[in-house]
Amino acid sequence: MNMKKKIALSITLLLALALVASPAMSQGGGTMSTAFAVQNLGNDTAHVQVDFYDTGGTKTNTLSQDIEVGANYNFDQRYASGDPGATTFQGSAIVSSDQLVGAAANMMRTGGTVPSYESYNSLDSSGIGQEVLLPQVLKNVASGGVTWNTTIVVQNTDITNPANVKLVFNPDPNINPVVGGTLTTPYTHTVNIAKGGTAYIDQSTTPTDAQIGSIFFGSVRVISDRDVAPVVYSDGGGQMLLAYPSYASGTTDYIALPSIYKEVVSLGDSYSTAILIVNFGNTDATVEIEYLPASSAYTVSGKDTVTVPAKAALNVDQRYDASSITSATFMGGAVIKSTNSQPIAAMVNLRGGSRYGMTYGGIMGGGTTAYLPISYKTISSAGYSWSSTIIVYNFDRAAGDATVNFTFYPTAGGSIADSTDYTVSDITQFDLRFTTDIASEASFIGAVKVTSGGATPRDIGVMVQTRGAGGSGDALMAFLGLMP
Repeated sequence: MNMKKKIALSITLLLALALVASPAMSQGGGTMSTAFAVQNLGNDTAHVQVDFYDTGGTKTNTLSQDIEVGANYNFDQRYASGDPGATTFQGSAIVSSDQLVGAAANMMRTGGTVPSYESYNSLDSSGIGQEVLLPQVLKNVASGGVTWNTTIVVQNTDITNPANVKLVFNPDPNINPVVGGTLTTPYTHTVNIAKGGTAYIDQSTTPTDAQIGSIFFGSVRVISDRDVAPVVYSDGGGQMLLAYPSYASGTTDYIALPSIYKEVVSLGDSYSTAILIVNFGNTDATVEIEYLPASSAYTVSGKDTVTVPAKAALNVDQRYDASSITSATFMGGAVIKSTNSQPIAAMVNLRGGSRYGMTYGGIMGGGTTAYLPISYKTISSAGYSWSSTIIVYNFDRAAGDATVNFTFYPTAGGSIADSTDYTVSDITQFDLRFTTDIASEASFIGAVKVTSGGATPRDIGVMVQTRGAGGSGDALMAFLGLMP
């Protein structure tokens, strides 16, 4: 199975670029490998080309692949299918196509303290540009028995000109001093990135203690004279691996958070989430949070309202900060909204004990079709059995139920059209082991298309949560559906 990391971006309706950052080593020790699945979102066979560039911007290899409509191809950097042209590679790639394509990535760290996994999304126009916000950046931050450090990876998407980049480290005025951080004013770190090159900034060493303090909790604004694609991955003491979203702006519309937990026990671990809400505005943001139970086993009374300080973040832990959840445990989703015109963004961290975790960004808008470049049912790899749950949120739930259909595209070829009309009132989880036509298949690996139809198509938001059961416990990964 391909465990890897990557980014993709649509330049026009006919041309899509995907940028992939593939770190060879990580803070937790061992080695890190990546693989990215590219899905054809167009109406004809996609002729895809992948050009790999090392950190200095030198092209190291070119690959070509035809991908049928709806199908995917997995470019795994460990094998010939995604060979970057070097035995050990750290850098990026540009993926171009004559059809609209999208991608999601897996990354895998092995040989360190324990194996760790994570997925993250291709970047679209909301995460690529000349000014991009990274909501959560950490240096030596202790939480739940684990110490966290992030690495910021910035790809220069311009293959003809170098990029002059400023990284403005902004300490959170509330959380940073609580965790022991000492920086009180923004600090600017500069870096020059070669044309087509990539910069890796590891917060365990850069910036230094003298520049931002020995502990830092805050955000970073990436400012460049060229379009850049930044991603952040976070190491939890060699035990967990997370990937954080990036944003070019916030929103005052509803944000969907399809996977929310409170003290849900599974395989000996208790799983809970925390929502990190970032305020882009100049005054405090008043944010309403509504929790949506997955079943009648979980109960909610009313809504919660929180205040997020200007230019700062607020951590809302469902174990302690969700008074409207009235049941001892909770599984479901949430929807949040700024009610006083201050633009916000949000991300969710899911933790299981001190060993397992995943992160995903809030869904800021819906559509009637979502694409999922890679999903699994009972795929065995690295001592784990990997399966995915597709989670669908109905953005138009106030107006009525959504009717949802699935089409599956196995990597081996062909397609499986599920003829069932599934009803989504608020939020529904589709575990591929037990639901949809894939439940009758012995196993599945491939792409998925989710369509909202019926008499009145509703806007939906979709995410994929993949769990690897076995090994030394759970492994967790997550990414959002692509909404072209």
